[in-house]
Amino acid sequence: MRQLYIGGEWVDAESNEGIDVDSPVTGEVIDTVPDASPHDVRRAVEAARRAQRELEEMTAFERAAVLDEVTDYFEEHEDEIAELITREEGKPLHESYEETEYVIESSDDYAHDAIRLFGDVVPSEFRGRFAYTQREPYGPCAVISPWNFPLEVPGGSIYSAIATANPVVFKPAEETPLTAYHIAKAFERSSLPDGAFNLVTGAGETGAELVGHEDVRLIAFTGSTAVGQQIAKTAAERNAQCLLEMGGKDPILVLDDADVDHAAESIVMGSNWNAGQVCCGTERVITTEGIHDELVDAVVEKTEALTLGDPFEEGTDVGPMVSERIQRKVKDHVDGAVEQGARLLTGGDTDGLFYDPAVLDDVTEQMDIATEETFGPVTPVVRVDDYEAAIEVANRSRYGLQAAIFTDSLERAHDAANRLKAGGVFVNETNNYWERLLPFGGYGESGSGGRYGSKWHLEAMTQTKAVMMNYKNY
Repeated sequence: MRQLYIGGEWVDAESNEGIDVDSPVTGEVIDTVPDASPHDVRRAVEAARRAQRELEEMTAFERAAVLDEVTDYFEEHEDEIAELITREEGKPLHESYEETEYVIESSDDYAHDAIRLFGDVVPSEFRGRFAYTQREPYGPCAVISPWNFPLEVPGGSIYSAIATANPVVFKPAEETPLTAYHIAKAFERSSLPDGAFNLVTGAGETGAELVGHEDVRLIAFTGSTAVGQQIAKTAAERNAQCLLEMGGKDPILVLDDADVDHAAESIVMGSNWNAGQVCCGTERVITTEGIHDELVDAVVEKTEALTLGDPFEEGTDVGPMVSERIQRKVKDHVDGAVEQGARLLTGGDTDGLFYDPAVLDDVTEQMDIATEETFGPVTPVVRVDDYEAAIEVANRSRYGLQAAIFTDSLERAHDAANRLKAGGVFVNETNNYWERLLPFGGYGESGSGGRYGSKWHLEAMTQTKAVMMNYKNY
């Protein structure tokens, strides 16, 4: 069984309880990690607390240099990390390489943005006063990450926390904890002070213990809305700061004047990337009447052209789902929609953890598949009369992560960008979209507390202090 990384050392967990890591690709146990106890969590938080002063006393340039060292490690071990991501999560190998490349490139962004996290000089209304603001860390930070992007998602929060002098205790998802060991090794090899980065593995109880610790002042969580809301309640009891990125039911709107082939290709990518296990994946296609039939035909054709299979094989588009639990939810959503009158046009078969990408037509807002996050390779199509109806249907959701619209009308594009209730709106592009220098996060039950990515992530990890100096007329 592996160890925990606490206070700059690899240490045994308090108990001998472990969690087997099963590969969705082969079904085999590929490793075992500790199920950290409350005592282990307390040790890690105490190590982070002790490291706080030393981390704060480093200059922003020195902390940025640490991220450069971490980047060097990831570049040296990229092949090994990408293959491990595919083994423990199941996504096609080329997608795992895209994830590692994104992390390598974004760590450089965080390093450079951290040294430009400026305060403001504020004009004082009184003579003889000099007023300004500065950004300061919260203190020990819990980073709790999901299984679908085991390197990319925690990477951003860990980078921004370290860059802004918040020491970290990292708890990865129990389904995909092995990639986290590479993150720990990268920081172990760097010049980061001991205790400024700690790794504890475990199930939900480990995360709950971490979230509930009185010395944890900042919690960066990515995962389900239900868990995120519980974290927010726990943190509120001691007024700890939360940065929450949660679920979505992300729509793509396709209007009569859209380029059908481009829209269909973007939809199929959006629904099936990482077997649909993406929080900003395409969960609803809302199409106007005039283009509906042509669009559906194109989506079905492109979906059926996808290659489902071994994620290590070149040419595979869709690999297995991460677990039976996730696959069962997808199947239940599709079966329930069909029972309520939706038409399954293609896909829907299962083989082990593989789920044949599905397209559903005649979906209505009364169906779970139109309102609840499915998180699988499914494209549900909702038909509406016109543009106004499309906007209304898109906004009738408790989620609001990312939305997209396909149209040749500049007027409609700008109007939709203003009216769609989502943290990101993309025109003539899939909603399953991200760029390193754009903020990422949602409205409503999709998130709160700030944004991920670039300078917004760094700002979310800091609090603003006002400073005033009276240098005259004491």
